[in-house]
Amino acid sequence: MSHLLAKVGAGDSEPHPFIDEFITTIEEDGGICYTHPQHLPGISQDGSVAHFFHKAIKAYNSGGRKRRRIFDQNIGDLRWHKTGKTRPIFLDGIQRGCKKIMVLYTTPSNGGKAEKTNWVVHQYHIGREEDEKDGEYVISKIFYQQQQVKLGKKDDQDVPETSGEASVARVVDPVTPNFVTPELPCNKKQCS
Repeated sequence: MSHLLAKVGAGDSEPHPFIDEFITTIEEDGGICYTHPQHLPGISQDGSVAHFFHKAIKAYNSGGRKRRRIFDQNIGDLRWHKTGKTRPIFLDGIQRGCKKIMVLYTTPSNGGKAEKTNWVVHQYHIGREEDEKDGEYVISKIFYQQQQVKLGKKDDQDVPETSGEASVARVVDPVTPNFVTPELPCNKKQCS
């Protein structure tokens, strides 16, 4: 949030001299909505995170709804859907901005039900209002959320093999051995 405050020149925040080296500013009208996230600079699907400054723009001339639909003829209909509540962000005990989480959904070209993808964005904007102002800079943290399969007490034999598919990270709960601690013999003087 402090980098965003410095980017817009709010308060007495000074921008870090190398901020533009680490956080890319997207100048296109659609911000992160001008293309699929995998085509944004510095993005990969290995779970790493990339940050971007971009301007929030209105979806329509009237109303306050922001543009979250990605217009790309080659991909189909993609849209960032907000999930959960907008959360306030506090710096030094003062609310300086808000955070919202959005997930990318894709709709088949035949108009079927929208399907959730693993692309997630955490978007931060300045102000106390739930929605960002039109044309103001926001900062977005974009990443591809890795699928994790949690194995319980079942053996690996119960898990189907994945042949030719992308590998899935597995999280295995460690099993704590049951130790039997023998009771020590005690005489009457030690026990009392």
